[in-house]
Amino acid sequence: MDESKAAIGACAVFALLMLGSAAAPVRSSAEGHTESNIFTTQPLYVSPDTSASRAVIRYPEDARDISVIADTPQARWFDSSASPESVQRYVVDAAAADAIPVVVTYGIPHRDCGSYSAGGFTDPGQYRAWIDGLGTAIGDRTAAVIVEPDALTATTCLDPADTESRLDMLRHAVSVFADLPHVAVYLDGGHSRWLSPPDLASMLAAVGVDRIRGFSLDVANFFSTAEESAYGETVSSLLGGKHYVIDTSRNGNGPAPDAPLNWCNPPGRALGDEPTAQTDDAHADAYLWVKHPGESDGTCDRGDPPSSVWWQAYAVDLVRNSGR
Repeated sequence: MDESKAAIGACAVFALLMLGSAAAPVRSSAEGHTESNIFTTQPLYVSPDTSASRAVIRYPEDARDISVIADTPQARWFDSSASPESVQRYVVDAAAADAIPVVVTYGIPHRDCGSYSAGGFTDPGQYRAWIDGLGTAIGDRTAAVIVEPDALTATTCLDPADTESRLDMLRHAVSVFADLPHVAVYLDGGHSRWLSPPDLASMLAAVGVDRIRGFSLDVANFFSTAEESAYGETVSSLLGGKHYVIDTSRNGNGPAPDAPLNWCNPPGRALGDEPTAQTDDAHADAYLWVKHPGESDGTCDRGDPPSSVWWQAYAVDLVRNSGR
């Protein structure tokens, strides 16, 4: 995503929130329905069926490198093509392994403003029904849910009516998942170089972050854990102590300083911290691998593989650049 345009779009959303009935105070309650860090209770789920695990078989010459990715717990993304039954199978398999699954919802209409990860539902009613189905599929099982990466902060393609519709859809998703008894919910908040902490805190509060555990940062991006933690702590302080998780899947070398698209398959990147609940800051619940290392961010206007398609050479570089 072009971050300068994204910032403009986010400011428009912020203005709409402040002018409309959705406006909310910056400070919200200290805890949502999940009062403890679930990542300290069980290990994270390592699915045997991932793009990395399939690549280990397909490319035996790189098996040692790619196994580093395949053997590490990662989130599972569910888009508009995913049925509630597929989500149920995933959380049931994780429960059988006595592990915590991380579910990412990625079906919001006008997703990614038509860019490399375009898609999602075409109708808000379809989206709400899908979210309802996912909530039923998870039920009383333990899980972490990350709600719609970039949906709150990437809105350059939306007119005021579609913007308000999106905010309502996010409120609905927050409400559905907040009602699940053993689910920690994190509404995505972009990253440290997108919005100022007060702007992000106001936007999160306006769509119901007070009802859930907190927010997620750096999903599918490359900013350092230290930078995101400092940002997260500041945002948390404005929200009465809400918690957050950081995607560390590819931030081992930080962002590419001079790449034209430093968020889109930049060269020279590395795997970041392994998923863990042992974090350096009071409100950071976990470092997670949300983006799947080795899957492309998109064609990047230079002929890279399409978004979410496995890219063997890039995956190998991520591992080797991390020294693992």
